[in-house]
Parts: sequence; C-alpha cells; structure tokens
Amino acid sequence: MTQIDTDAIEHGSVDAQQLAEDRPSISYWGLVVRRFVRNKYGMVGFVACMLIFLTAIFAGFIAPYGAQTANRAALYSPPQALHIFTPDGSLTTPYVTGFKEEMNMQTFEITFVPDLDKISHVALFVEGEPWQFLGLTFTTHLFGTTDGSKFHILGTDNLGRDVYSRMIFGTRITLLMALMVMGAACVIGIILGVSSGYFGGLYDLIVQRMVEFIKAFPDLPLYLALVALLPRRAEPVTIFIMFACILVLLRWADLCRELRGKVFSMRNLEYVRAAEAVGASSSRIISAHIVPNTSSHIIVWATYQLPEIILLESFLSFLGVGIQQPMVSWGSMLNQILDFQSFSAAPWMMAPVAMIIVSVLAFNAAGDGLRDAMDPYSNA
Repeated sequence: MTQIDTDAIEHGSVDAQQLAEDRPSISYWGLVVRRFVRNKYGMVGFVACMLIFLTAIFAGFIAPYGAQTANRAALYSPPQALHIFTPDGSLTTPYVTGFKEEMNMQTFEITFVPDLDKISHVALFVEGEPWQFLGLTFTTHLFGTTDGSKFHILGTDNLGRDVYSRMIFGTRITLLMALMVMGAACVIGIILGVSSGYFGGLYDLIVQRMVEFIKAFPDLPLYLALVALLPRRAEPVTIFIMFACILVLLRWADLCRELRGKVFSMRNLEYVRAAEAVGASSSRIISAHIVPNTSSHIIVWATYQLPEIILLESFLSFLGVGIQQPMVSWGSMLNQILDFQSFSAAPWMMAPVAMIIVSVLAFNAAGDGLRDAMDPYSNA
C-alpha cells in the first residue's frame, strides 16, 4: 500500500476494504514471477540457462564447423589467438595467424609456432559449412575466416576436429540427456509418490520398499555397475537411450518419497475432504487438488536435478561408460584426456570443463531463485 493510500485511509476519505477490492488481484504464479524477477542471483542464473539452451538450439550457427569435421593438417593444434594489432603496432581488423611445425631438438617433440606468412582475417556472419535447422539448410555462421581457411579458436583434438565446435554441439547431447532423465524421473516420481501418499495401505508399503531398495545402494558404484552392462557394440543411439533409462531408474526415488510425505498430510485437509464428500473420483481429486498444490515443490526439484544429471552424465562419459562416439557430449570430449600425458600435450581440450561449471552454476542459481520465489516465508 502506498503512502497516498495510507493517508487517505487515515483521513477517512477512502474505505480500506473498498480500496483493497479495487486493486487488481495477483495470482499465486504472478507473485512467484514478481519475486523471482527481483532476485538478481536467480535472474542471472535464468539468463545464463536461456543462453545455454539457445546455444544448443542454434549450435550449427554458433559453431564454425561440424562436430565431425576434421582438419588432418592440424592434429593437436593449439588455439589460435585473435589479433587486432599488426606487428608494427597499428590497429587492424581481427585476424589470426597460422601455425607451422617445428621439432624441438632437445626433446624431439613437434611444436607449433606462429607463421606470420599465413594470416586470415576473421569476421562475423560468414559463409561456411551447411547446417540444418527445422529442415532448412543454411550456410551462414556466427564467425569465421573471410578466405575460408581453417580457424580453431580452442585448438583441435587428436583427429584434427575443432574443439570449440564440438563443445557447442556437445551442449545438445548433454542437455537432451538431462532433460530426458529429469522429465521421465518427474513423471514416475509424481505418479508413484502421489498415489502412494493418497491411497496408502499395501500399495504404499510396496512402493516405499522399492524406494528403500533403490536408495540402499551407494549411488556411484550402482551407476557404474548398471552402465557396465550396456552392450558396447550397440548403436550409439541405442546406448544413449539405455543410458538415459538407467539414470531414470535411479533418480525418481527421491521425488517419490518427498511427494508421498506431502500428499500423506494433504489428503486430510478440508478441501480434499470436501471433494470426497461431493463424490469426486480419486483421479479427479489427485489431478485437480493434490498435484497442483505440489507443483512448486516439483518445479524446484526438477530444476535442481538438471545440474546433478549434467555432472553425472559428464563423469560417466569421461570414464568411457556413457555417451559413445560419434555422438559428442562434454563428458565424452574429456574422455580423450584421461591420462596426464594427453593432458600435458593438449591442455586446451579441457575447455568443456568450463561449460560444465557454467551450466551447473546457472541451473543452481535459477533453482535457488525459484525456491525463494515459491517460499511464502521467504524475504526474497
């Protein structure tokens, strides 16, 4: 209430009840949005999440090359730095220099040194490899060289593939895995958790014993044991689906138990009893009265699941038991530098770690903002 409204009420010129009735009412979700927008930490995370999703959607435009495009002349090539000054110090358009191989006569290792005779200018919105979006073919990329020469801003891997492009395309697989597992785990957890808490009895006993059985095993050894059963010779898409099913199998139990406790106390509330008294069916009561009142908890839980699944998928793929080639994810890219020798030879291949850290922090920040916005006792 503003200072003008307060003064009007004190002087008796405006009735407080009439003033409250004249004010436009705001729904619960409207209040949640308002509180969330005021949370700077949550908004930063939300914007970062949207940028990550846009990166996955428009990966073909953002990446200068395809995920499998190889430059055989640049195996383990280091990153090419952008320059805006010529060797004599004058300002010019952005350009990169090529590399030439030289042998270190002390260690007998091949090293790359800048070749000032090979200069390529870099520009925005250049023509390059064709890519598809919604069935349409495009050739324009966000950036690239004007003369069509190869440009590797984050270097190349052991097959000469551009690390930056693979990292951008890897966003698709990593996010797709996280969204699939989160969505399926939510559906299973909601169905079993809500029905278990509402009906109770023998059904509740069976479901909760299943939850306890799943939670009785340590997470990591159980994941490794189940993933190790995947057929290594199967198609990559088949392994991807089976890998997602294994993650779903072990992720729904937490939500199921949390919802069961909420619904168990909620089923004795007045509005549920009133719905039962007028003859509403159990499915109607669950769908219209119980599930909507647990939606805030479900949304926050789902938001926190995304960074956990991203970390889990990246870790298992890093160990070589997750996403398989030719599919590319952040974790499968890190699998190429399992040993210290590979890491010391090409440290730039650790670039996907930055994407993992940023995505985890972004989703956690958005989750914290949603939790505070949906909490009626929060001061956010």
